[in-house]
Amino acid sequence: MTSDEAGGRFEQLHGERGLKNALRRVFDTQIPNYGDYNLVFASHEREEGELRPPLNAVGSYVLGYRWQPAEIMMAPVDVASVSGAGIPVEVNMTNLAHALQWNDGSYEVGTSTGRIFRFRVRPQPTLDVGPGNALVLEQDEDVIDFDAFMEAFIAMA
Repeated sequence: MTSDEAGGRFEQLHGERGLKNALRRVFDTQIPNYGDYNLVFASHEREEGELRPPLNAVGSYVLGYRWQPAEIMMAPVDVASVSGAGIPVEVNMTNLAHALQWNDGSYEVGTSTGRIFRFRVRPQPTLDVGPGNALVLEQDEDVIDFDAFMEAFIAMA
């Protein structure tokens, strides 16, 4: 990608909906029935003293969730290129091993196959979408709904 192409891509991400629309496209291209999900951006954040992310941690996700049937779809995302970064994982009542909220406000969900995801959903995360191109993702209202969903999801676990 040339610097002109990168600059053009960065400009497309600006605006009230630009970054949200780009993240929605990442999710939509990977997930069947994508319209059924509410989306938030989630990321693994290393704890102080942690040498590496936990097993199976990718780093960043476009996290889709829906209330009926209750499930979470973890779609890994490469923030710098705003593109898919792996195979999405579905967590629902048939494969949910555990779900909890840690004291620091982060969440953890695990599957019966041993996949564990620990992540945080922030109201206004800053995403580095390229060298020197940091954008703030406005998801304040989305986080309120997601937290309510996770409270119910944890109660079902």
